[in-house]
Amino acid sequence: MKEFIQNHPGEKDTRPKYNPQDGNAAASGWAIFVLACIPAVISYAVFNRLKEINKIEPWMYYLGIALALVFGSLMGMFLIQKITRRRINEQKKYYKLYNASWLPQEKREALQLDAPDGYHYGEWIETLEYWPCEARGARPSDFKTFLVTTMEERLVGNDQSWAVLSEKSYSETVEKLFNGMHSRLFASDKTLMEAEGLKMMTHRIAELAQLPESYVKACWQPKEDKPPQLLWAFDLNRVIELSRTSFMAGLISEETAWANILKTSGYAHALFDSLDDFYNNFRLGHAYWSDDFKLTSEKLKGHKAYNTSCDWPVKQIAWRKNDTGILPEVIQNACEEFVAFETRKNQHNVIKGFQAGNTSIP
Repeated sequence: MKEFIQNHPGEKDTRPKYNPQDGNAAASGWAIFVLACIPAVISYAVFNRLKEINKIEPWMYYLGIALALVFGSLMGMFLIQKITRRRINEQKKYYKLYNASWLPQEKREALQLDAPDGYHYGEWIETLEYWPCEARGARPSDFKTFLVTTMEERLVGNDQSWAVLSEKSYSETVEKLFNGMHSRLFASDKTLMEAEGLKMMTHRIAELAQLPESYVKACWQPKEDKPPQLLWAFDLNRVIELSRTSFMAGLISEETAWANILKTSGYAHALFDSLDDFYNNFRLGHAYWSDDFKLTSEKLKGHKAYNTSCDWPVKQIAWRKNDTGILPEVIQNACEEFVAFETRKNQHNVIKGFQAGNTSIP
């Protein structure tokens, strides 16, 4: 495998490319030009004087000038290469802070679940952090070609997106996601919604996710030897997102983040048949949660771009299929405990003597 270098943060190229915005391009260009010309100018003056006093032969004069030009060109190329590799060198400097290298296959398989979104936003997908972060010991002032996000900035993001500002609130939210935060609502809708309302909801989220209505209905049904998918990809993917950002915010340890991410990956590789299968279900869950075509359309564009344009190494990882026996009870039984609870609660709210059409007096 090649040296450990990822895309430049915020960009989609496999490796960082030179960008004049990283520094004073005009000053650098003039510096290279001057440094490259110095040997040629000095050599020309020296050889021209030697030629005038007949100290060298004409062929020696022309050869010397040619060699000076070649040397100046090589020096210029060397300096240009140093500048164009600035982004790569800064990445290496960042990774050196904690001896980062290619992750074991199991962890790369887990982060692949976040790859379509990662590619869409130009996020890192080969490290636990999806962006250079202060939590790794990086000082923002030490890096010029990319922004190092501070723990405070990550905390602000955590609060806005998750209301998670401590290890306790992180653990509580992750537990809710592992218990089907959205999947159990989706499962209860199938049982409790009136037929017309269920039909409208099915049609709506199918249109938002740009998936067939038959796909939505299939997510309520077992698939061969597998339990219903419900919206588990959405719940599980959010465990990954929250774990990565909470580590970057300094709320949890790397060990805690990986433990939950690997647990998520194990379940995902047992319930879904491919990354496309997983991400389609994720997009359906996102549509169910957001009810916003602009947002869901962006997810679809990201999914298509990943499939057609992405050449990141993570895309080459084959999908591993786990045995469904590792799935927890809440996935195996399609959140039946929650559905039963909601059904009982709904029944308790009905006063039989006042149902529509019941006007008889005992």
